[in-house]
Amino acid sequence: MIQSLRTWFYALSEREQWLVGIAGALAALVLLVFAIILPILGAVDDAIVAHDEAVARRGRIDATVAAAMQKPTKPPVAIADINLVVTQGAAEKGFDVIASTGGAPGQATFRIDQARAPALLGWLSELESQGIDTRTITLRNSPSGAVTVEAQLQAARP
Repeated sequence: MIQSLRTWFYALSEREQWLVGIAGALAALVLLVFAIILPILGAVDDAIVAHDEAVARRGRIDATVAAAMQKPTKPPVAIADINLVVTQGAAEKGFDVIASTGGAPGQATFRIDQARAPALLGWLSELESQGIDTRTITLRNSPSGAVTVEAQLQAARP
């Protein structure tokens, strides 16, 4: 097979041999670029993106752990003020509290129809740092990707 190709190539004129050689070099260059170099560069870019996402995820986890390990900086909420603190805190975070009732002294029950779960859980963590504990919570997924929340909070006793 190689011998027949060699015979064919030497049978060409010098000009044709140059053209076939140049065409072969261009074909090899195209093969090198599209079959070797571009896939390697794409894999490197994918690895860089995956690494950046992992570093960002690690940073979020470290920040969450650090926030969870912090001691409460604010004094505990007075038992009578829990409803006010919950309603104002929800409004500051952009949650629309549908129903808010104060059952027993130092307790508040509320309902939020549309909330993003990470933002809601962050807000509840802030309330815990203020001395308001989550007694019960029910999260229901909605088709829009938000959650419906029903929760009962209780002021921690000093």
